[in-house]
Amino acid sequence: MKKLNLLLFIFGLLCVLVSCDNTSDNKQFTLLTRDKTGVDFINELKETNTMNYFTYPYIYMGGGVSVGDIDNDNLDDIFFTGNMAENRLYLNKGNLEFDDITSSAGVGGDDKWYTGSTMVDINNDGYLDIYVSVAGLNGVKNNELYINNRDNTFTESASEYGIDDIGNSVQATFFDYDKDGDLDLYVANYPMTPFDAPSSYYSFKMQNPKDYETDNLYRNDGSLFTRVTEDAGLRTYGLTLSATVGDLNNDSFPDIYISNDFSSPDFMYMNNGDGTFTDVVKESTNQTSFYGMGVDIADFNNDQYLDYIQVDMDAKDNRRSKANMASMNPDLFWSTVNYGFHYQYMHNTLQLNRRIEGDKPFFSNISRLSGISSTDWSWGPLLADFDNDGWKDLFISNGTRREINNKDFFNEISLRPMSNDSLLYYTNQIPSEAISNFAFKNNKDLTFSDVSVDWGLDDKNFSNGATYADLDNDGDLEIIVNNVDQEAQIYKNNSNNNFVRVKLKGDGGNIFGIDSRVYIETENSTQMQELTMSRGFQSSVSPYLNFGLGNDELIKSIKVVWSNGNSEELKDLKINSTIEFDILNSKPEIKSDTGKSNLYFENVEVVKHKHDENEYNDYIKEVLLPHENSRLGPGIAIGDINGDKIDDFVVGGAKDQPTAFYIQKSDGSFYSKSFTFSKEHAKYEDMDMTLEDFDNDGDNDLYIVSGGNEFEPNTPILKDRLYINDGNGSFNYNNSSLPDNFSSGMRVSSADFDKDGDIDLFVGGRVVPGSYPLPAESFLLENISDANGIKFKNTDESIFSFKEIGLVTSSVWTDYNNDGWEDLVVVGEWTPIKFYKNMEGKFSEDTSLIDIDSTRGWWYDVISEDFDNDGDMDLVIGNLGNNYKYQASGDETFDIFYNDFDKNNSGDIVLSYYSDGEQYPLRGRQCSSDQIPAIKTKFQDYDAFSIATLEDVYTEPDLENSLHYFTKTFSSVYLENTGNSFVMNKLPVLAQLSSINKILSIDIDKDGYKDIIVSGNMYNSEVETPRNDGSVGVYLKYTPDSGFESVSTQKSGLFINGDVKDMEFITLNNTDYIISAKNDDLIEFTKIK
Repeated sequence: MKKLNLLLFIFGLLCVLVSCDNTSDNKQFTLLTRDKTGVDFINELKETNTMNYFTYPYIYMGGGVSVGDIDNDNLDDIFFTGNMAENRLYLNKGNLEFDDITSSAGVGGDDKWYTGSTMVDINNDGYLDIYVSVAGLNGVKNNELYINNRDNTFTESASEYGIDDIGNSVQATFFDYDKDGDLDLYVANYPMTPFDAPSSYYSFKMQNPKDYETDNLYRNDGSLFTRVTEDAGLRTYGLTLSATVGDLNNDSFPDIYISNDFSSPDFMYMNNGDGTFTDVVKESTNQTSFYGMGVDIADFNNDQYLDYIQVDMDAKDNRRSKANMASMNPDLFWSTVNYGFHYQYMHNTLQLNRRIEGDKPFFSNISRLSGISSTDWSWGPLLADFDNDGWKDLFISNGTRREINNKDFFNEISLRPMSNDSLLYYTNQIPSEAISNFAFKNNKDLTFSDVSVDWGLDDKNFSNGATYADLDNDGDLEIIVNNVDQEAQIYKNNSNNNFVRVKLKGDGGNIFGIDSRVYIETENSTQMQELTMSRGFQSSVSPYLNFGLGNDELIKSIKVVWSNGNSEELKDLKINSTIEFDILNSKPEIKSDTGKSNLYFENVEVVKHKHDENEYNDYIKEVLLPHENSRLGPGIAIGDINGDKIDDFVVGGAKDQPTAFYIQKSDGSFYSKSFTFSKEHAKYEDMDMTLEDFDNDGDNDLYIVSGGNEFEPNTPILKDRLYINDGNGSFNYNNSSLPDNFSSGMRVSSADFDKDGDIDLFVGGRVVPGSYPLPAESFLLENISDANGIKFKNTDESIFSFKEIGLVTSSVWTDYNNDGWEDLVVVGEWTPIKFYKNMEGKFSEDTSLIDIDSTRGWWYDVISEDFDNDGDMDLVIGNLGNNYKYQASGDETFDIFYNDFDKNNSGDIVLSYYSDGEQYPLRGRQCSSDQIPAIKTKFQDYDAFSIATLEDVYTEPDLENSLHYFTKTFSSVYLENTGNSFVMNKLPVLAQLSSINKILSIDIDKDGYKDIIVSGNMYNSEVETPRNDGSVGVYLKYTPDSGFESVSTQKSGLFINGDVKDMEFITLNNTDYIISAKNDDLIEFTKIK
């Protein structure tokens, strides 16, 4: 009995110990209770008939939070702002316990609507002051500045310093923009604007902003700040939700990224170094978020270049995305673009810094590939190393107190009259759903994993401002969140990895060394951080830098580059410590060589020729088309046209644009040449072309594939053309040389498949115009030319019986089985990789080489080389990539169904995807009912449609009777030939940032192994699907040990941006170049150095 009692006592004691252990669940974070911390702040909204969503639509934007050591006791304190609640200041007593000193400190504020806050030592006395932004429906909106009296009390002094900005302010950031040694101030303002304001409104306002509407820049002139907004080139109009500072182009001058809501375009203000700024957002990005919220700037991939994250309000959850989220209106989208703003899409954008050319950086949005594009109604992103493994992770605060985009609710009340005394009633009826914040772990390969649940950060909230700080001085970062109508949250970090903290002691007017950079090198990594305090949304961090070290035991060096250009480096430092740097110990920084002379590629201007796409709206006939099929050109062909033994080139034209011919002169320049048929044949849409000597007379003839989606099916305008070279560089058109194949084609590839001494052709059919995804016919053309001229015929079915291969995009001839006969590999959209074995001039489909079903993708190009030098031919195949809205895997495919679902004698397109294991229609209720009106009758509201599965909407029998394609992979791949089969390997991640439309092979580094150059993008997506524009071309080096390895743009110099549709090598003056043809854009020449 005594033993039993002893066991029970031990068991009970263990239970007590476990229940008291905050880390017992082994999660990265533990939510601390108010009883533990003493932090009981609630940003409570008290809605009334005069203050509610309908009178003040910005009511749910919430408050911010700032951290900093206000009493210099080496413990970070916390300041929360309240909209209708009192601001609160909590003094850190240690052990994650806090005292509320708001009342005695005098920082509670009055009845103003407080929004963002940031701490700064504005008077250089060594104590942090607090700057608070003010907005609101009515009343005084002057921002406030609480000067630290050094006794835990503060005095409001904004007007004395000249920074009591009168705008509808959201946030402010302090930085030394003019590098005069003191901190200046940028204030972000969000002028009240109707949510349905058209682009014309923003365009007018941007040219005519009022003083209380523009953001403002204040220059620090000592004891007073001077507003220099206009002089600095910053006076404009924008719905600014964050202003974040960072040196984006590595010139040592701090730049500003302005995130704007709705159609109001973002601004990327590059600091010109002379007190002025220039907006380069359109030159430096291909797209931005539409409803731009918070931004954070940091180097998340450890390449020493600053990247940035901008959040939006795209829901990850199928139900919420279809019931609560705004949809991209095509008219609004194109209005935004056509007013000269930007390509703005409703999703988070993670902008990867690709290169810096001159004074301009360039960024690619990789949010889809990274896995962080869709985090619902997001506010504050924070890039920081939360698990101390040496790589910055991502936290995103999330939620809206009421679902103000709930379609059913607002459709219903739009039919009702609303009086002023009923506004509170209707406000309370708006649906409300708390949702969790998001945490993403950095996978060290440009991707992130959602660890919200694993890290213990999945509590349901209405969160807005958030920040991080090492509140308990144990070397890891806690997370602090300001919520609406809920208690603020403090999450204790339970990391056990190594770390180092860096503190800076500046001088003069920048005591904490704001804008300085710190570089750290360990055994296994290098990191860089820049000291900027205002981050995310309405919030700010403490003025020190925390570096996670993982398991590294040695810090090789830490280098500080101060904002004044001086630097200091310390070596062989201890881990798990605080390292302090003093600017007095620094010396002028010696600039190192940028290494541009060692780059492999350089863009040069040779010929200025632009492809001009004709206007055509594919969506009038095909409402739910995933992308336009009328914008797939141009192709390009290289060859000697006039017999002078140097390269000329031909570029295809869109409908109503003649094919362009350029003849090279002996000095490497070109002149254009036209022919008798040029004007008449502008009626065709040129897709692809090849220069070959089809009649073996010693000169190159020209074959052009005709295609397009704007023509009627099976009409002569779709017939390919053959132009015969007369031997003197002129072409003559011969209509009878080709069979009457009226098929909308895409690509042509050439080979002597029957070994009769002349060039034969395979022409891949793309799509039946107006009937996607019905495939156009493909043809194998046998060259039967004789003394009477060039002649091709369709091979009969005994030779090639595969006319309906699929939506063909590319093909390559290659002897993959080493039997001496050229085989054919064909790829396409929705197709598997198809192998056609040449059996002495006759073809059969070969399905023995690979698991064919697993290769179904959206393939766009294929190339064959013996990359590993083992004597057989390998393949590289370009796919859609992994950075697109559409995703697919072996278990969860991406599908298309084509059927006359509503029995109106017209084919309907249905796209589907998987979410949480269930198959749903991709498109929402409105878009779906635009194609099939009966859907609105079947599903009376958006809520019903939001939970409807694919079969619920379209029925199992109709789906089974449909033309059905699916994909299992969107990854571009390398297929290694093992002799009797192919092994498929994904290409490196930089090759997955967009669709690959063209692949070239060349041994760039002269190591005996062929490397590849890839390019692409797809700008022709429908507007709810952000365009595929993340590629700037990639050089992939092949090594026998590792296969293909990507070389970054910074190291290679390769930069081919735009909607690249074709790419070829060309030689000018004995130097190799790449010529790239882009849809609706200038051709581009890239010199291979």
